[in-house]
Amino acid sequence: MSDYTIVKESPLGGAEHEFDGVTVSEVVDQSLVMIAMPNGKAEEIEAAMSKSCGLSVPAMGQSTQSADGSITLWRLQKNQVLAYYAYESDDAEANIAERFNAPSAYYTDQSDTWAMIRVSGERSRDILERICPIDLDPSVFTLGSVSRTIMEHIGTIIYRDGDDSYVLLTMRSFGRSMLHAIEVSVENVL
Repeated sequence: MSDYTIVKESPLGGAEHEFDGVTVSEVVDQSLVMIAMPNGKAEEIEAAMSKSCGLSVPAMGQSTQSADGSITLWRLQKNQVLAYYAYESDDAEANIAERFNAPSAYYTDQSDTWAMIRVSGERSRDILERICPIDLDPSVFTLGSVSRTIMEHIGTIIYRDGDDSYVLLTMRSFGRSMLHAIEVSVENVL
C-alpha cells in the first residue's frame, strides 16, 4: 500500500492581487452545489427550502438569499439552481441536502469543478467591461444578477455580489487563463 495522501488544493493557490482601487482574489471559502428539481417536484422542493432556510427559487438570471444571508441560490436554467454558500468541508452536497430537507431534489457538489475569482473595488466594472460582452451597467446587471457568458473565449459565470464586486466562475482548468485575462484588463484600464 502506498503512503500517498490526497491534499485539497484551490485552483489558483489562494491568489490575491491588489491594484489601484481593485482587488482580484480567488474565492476559497465558498461551496457550490447544483440542485436539480425533477418535473412535478419544484413546488415541493421550494416549499422545503422556504421552510428550512427562507429561500425561494429565483427568477432566471437572478439570485435569492436565505433569511440569514448564508446561502445564495443562482438560477441559470430551468429546473436547476446553484447553491453558493460559505462551507469549506468535503461534504457540501450532504450538508446542503440536510439544510434544505428536500429529499426529492438531486444534489451534486460542483465546488472543485470551478475556479472562483472575485473582482472588487471602485473600478471593478471598468476592468470587467473590457473582457465581458454582457452589459454590466448597474441599471441592467443589478445587484444579485447572475449570467453565463464568454470572457476571452472562456466560458464564465458572472455574479454581482456587491455594489462594486463580482464573482467570476470558470472551469478549474481555465482558472489561470481567466486570472491572466483579468490582470491584463487591469493593466489596460488602470
